[in-house]
Amino acid sequence: MENQTIKVFVVDFASANILKIKDALSRVPGISYDISWPQIGENILKKAEEEKSDVILLSYNLAGLNGLEILADLRYKELSGPIIILADAKDKEFAPQAIREGAYDCVIRERGFEEGLPIIIHNAMAAFRAAKERERLQKEIAAKKTELEAANKKLQQLDKIKSDFVLNVAHEFRTPLTIIKGNVDLVNKGGLGPVAPVQKEMLDGAINIVNRLSRLVNDLLDISKIESGKMELKKEPVQMNKIIEENLIIFDKLIKDKKQGLQKDLARDLPEVSADKDKVTQVFINLLSNAVKYTPESKEIRVKTVNLEREIMVEISDAGEGVAPDNLDKIFDKFTRVTAEKKEG
Repeated sequence: MENQTIKVFVVDFASANILKIKDALSRVPGISYDISWPQIGENILKKAEEEKSDVILLSYNLAGLNGLEILADLRYKELSGPIIILADAKDKEFAPQAIREGAYDCVIRERGFEEGLPIIIHNAMAAFRAAKERERLQKEIAAKKTELEAANKKLQQLDKIKSDFVLNVAHEFRTPLTIIKGNVDLVNKGGLGPVAPVQKEMLDGAINIVNRLSRLVNDLLDISKIESGKMELKKEPVQMNKIIEENLIIFDKLIKDKKQGLQKDLARDLPEVSADKDKVTQVFINLLSNAVKYTPESKEIRVKTVNLEREIMVEISDAGEGVAPDNLDKIFDKFTRVTAEKKEG
């Protein structure tokens, strides 16, 4: 196994100090230290960049130079390793300042200090690599965030274009549907002459289709209003049991035709609630329509109301297959139809 090589740049003009460092590092097993240093008068900053060392040992006291000033200049260079300050005992009061200004550590030159240098260098290099990796990840996260924000903005723009298109189409359909319904109603009621039974049956079917399309258009317009925050609720005192009874009559024939059962469990002590009667009716009709649609023949639909004191609960249950657990979070998505839960047997 080859020895690990660590490049060490020692910024010190005292040959005795350099020899002590070389001697201590040469005795470390399994690691080869490639040690270099600047000559007196040589440009230290330029030399530090050229060396591309794994660690810099910077003396606090240099001939006519201040180690902290050099440290400040080195911080603006693209260094490949950490900086460790070496200071005499008389200068140890500057150690906290050196660390604040970017040094990994400040080692005091006391008797035998060089023996601990290998561990200090190892820890400094590990911390430097971790900091660089953290910096890289932070930049990567920031770039991804910017990318996601741009993509999200684009999606919002596309969603608005789609919503505007749906709104315009709904408005365009509304007027002709009103005209068609009025004309068909006029013919169906004999306004243009007698209507034969076969003709009336066909006209009734046409009216049902027009009503269905009108409801679809109104639903699209409601969605647009909700998304734009322009949906206005006309609240008034509402008796839920009365709304339920009135609308159950509409479904009575359909339920009987499908040979389904209907069980009502309506609480007698329900207070009035403040709500938009039309919107509440719309929700109830939608839920009951689904129950009738998906309940098998001869099975039962149950409608229940409960007084929860501060709230009223309306529960519609059926004997259909139900929604698969994986699809429960999708049931309120626009234009989405979820599949029923598959049962074995």
